[in-house]
Amino acid sequence: MLTRRIVVADNDPEFTDLLTVDLQAEGHRVVASAAGGEDAYRLCVQHQPDVLVIDYRMPPGPTGLEIAARVRDELPDVGIVLYTNYRAADIRDEADRLGVRYQLKGNIRALRRLVAEL
Repeated sequence: MLTRRIVVADNDPEFTDLLTVDLQAEGHRVVASAAGGEDAYRLCVQHQPDVLVIDYRMPPGPTGLEIAARVRDELPDVGIVLYTNYRAADIRDEADRLGVRYQLKGNIRALRRLVAEL
């Protein structure tokens, strides 16, 4: 398995910590974490990760998909996973359009597989 350099973005700091511990236990390196979209974008530009794992909704700023579009434009080699509780078809469709992998929160094994694939 390849070690991935990852930026994690979620507005719930406890969830971010748990996700960081899990991904590191899988052998990956979480290079930064963010509580909001603008910080996630800035950290991606700064760290040039292999993967961005981002939530959809991180108030009060832009959505995870808005940030994913910006990252995709600036850093096309970054793999992006939208890891979220939101099940709306329009969110999934937009993720597909952007080339962003979509995964519902709660299935950590599926997230691990996605990260390893990217």
